Amino acid sequence: MKNKFLFLSIVFFTTSLTLISQSKTTNTDVKKLKILNFYGDNGFVHSSQEAGLKLIENLGIQNKWEVVTTADAAIFDTSVIVSFDAIIFNNNCGNKGQILSKAQQSLLQKYIRNGGGFVGIHCAGAIWKEGGEFQNWYEGLIGTKLVDHPKVQSARLLVEDSTNQITKHLDKEWEVKDEWHRFSSNPRNHVKVLLSVDEDSYIGTQKMRGDHPFTWCHNYDGGRSFFTSLGHTKEIYTDFNFQKLVEEGIKWAADSSNNTATLPLSEGLLLDLNADENLLIEARDKVSSWSNSVTNKIQKFVKQDTGRKIKGSGRPKLKLKVPKLNGHNSVVFHRQELVNHQEDAFDHLTQGSGYTWFSVMSVSKQVKGKPGVNSFFGNLRNTNVDKKGQYEGFWGGVNLKNHVWMSSRNGLQKGTWSDGSPLLLAEEPLLKEKYYLVMGRMGAGVGDVKMELFVNTTKAVVEKSFPVNAKANPSKMVIGQERDATNHPGAESFDGEIARFLIFERPLFDEELQILSEHLKEKYNIH
Repeated sequence: MKNKFLFLSIVFFTTSLTLISQSKTTNTDVKKLKILNFYGDNGFVHSSQEAGLKLIENLGIQNKWEVVTTADAAIFDTSVIVSFDAIIFNNNCGNKGQILSKAQQSLLQKYIRNGGGFVGIHCAGAIWKEGGEFQNWYEGLIGTKLVDHPKVQSARLLVEDSTNQITKHLDKEWEVKDEWHRFSSNPRNHVKVLLSVDEDSYIGTQKMRGDHPFTWCHNYDGGRSFFTSLGHTKEIYTDFNFQKLVEEGIKWAADSSNNTATLPLSEGLLLDLNADENLLIEARDKVSSWSNSVTNKIQKFVKQDTGRKIKGSGRPKLKLKVPKLNGHNSVVFHRQELVNHQEDAFDHLTQGSGYTWFSVMSVSKQVKGKPGVNSFFGNLRNTNVDKKGQYEGFWGGVNLKNHVWMSSRNGLQKGTWSDGSPLLLAEEPLLKEKYYLVMGRMGAGVGDVKMELFVNTTKAVVEKSFPVNAKANPSKMVIGQERDATNHPGAESFDGEIARFLIFERPLFDEELQILSEHLKEKYNIH
């Protein structure tokens, strides 16, 4: 393989390179991908390298991709690099010296910044000697840096997102023999983790203190990057699970529509719960966690079974490919909730920063609990439960007749609804089984600010004044409930579906509200 030669007239150089060229697919709707299978290295060479290169070439044959296999970094010196849909660094180590020249480094950066896709396999995370600003940039592209590992052995991988295209073929757990790298830093806060390794399942001191991501993807510097630290042994390249993982990782990286920046604006975006991604599913389509698509400390919302007589009854269900939503997924709540345990992550929103939230949702018949509450989200805290005192936080819900409402509460006044916790209630009810875009906005600053509720348009259906308390201290944020409902599970919950839920940590300008609402309505067929 390494001794095959091909002259590229458009490049005007000869390199040790293999071109796997396929006839064009007859399905004109499917783009024929062009993939760079790069294995240039400067350091340790794995005995599995040939198997890794052959895997990508075989995937090219199966998918009718055009695959260019080369170890010659000169390919980064030419304009041909822009023709690739994805660049793979295929198990190539750089632990002894530099692989790319400064000009080649610059071209790779330019490729990514122009929206390119990158795939890193195994030792691509051990390219250590590029130097300077590029070294830091490259480690950001990978997500971290490989440091060390115990002896090769079997261990248990845990699937963290069973709805993602890259991992949906896997069972919840996957036993595999490989090299279990420890990393220079935990990438979790900067990437979308797909697989993690159970550190109790292998022997050695090279561990990550109980949280050990091992395969992930993320948007980076304008492009997309998929990395798996799997790939040390020859045998893993013949494992169907690994082959499918790499195949789908390549497809994800090559698809520019996977940029989360496809939202028309993202400044101040604190939370993005998207039912098309980042869900961990258990038996019978039950959702055990729903992760934030935005990389920050708000990581995931998890199942809540505490206080329930029947185990598992606190978990909503995933509804796939809803025709009325242009084929997007939704999460179906029936008196269930998903709880975020970052206790103070949302406090600042009612302490002066203001907020804007968006909910793509539908309603069902509400079950009578506490009359009129039926919350689809909220972080309300009752400051003095025994005396029914002050409440603080913000929330949204529907009453028993499905009139949608929102509120913020400043913790300064007593009572369910008061000047310090105004109720904004829409006059017209939401129709059952119809999908809506419901939005709420609260102004920034101290003193009195304006709160507004919107349904399908950017003209407020109701607005009221709210006196901000900079010392307010809400509870945990919950989807499908007003707060962490351990004492009365299901009693103040929502019946319906949520396909997308966004929170911005600022009040969007009117023009921004218009732009994003139009985007979401078009995407989810809201009218």
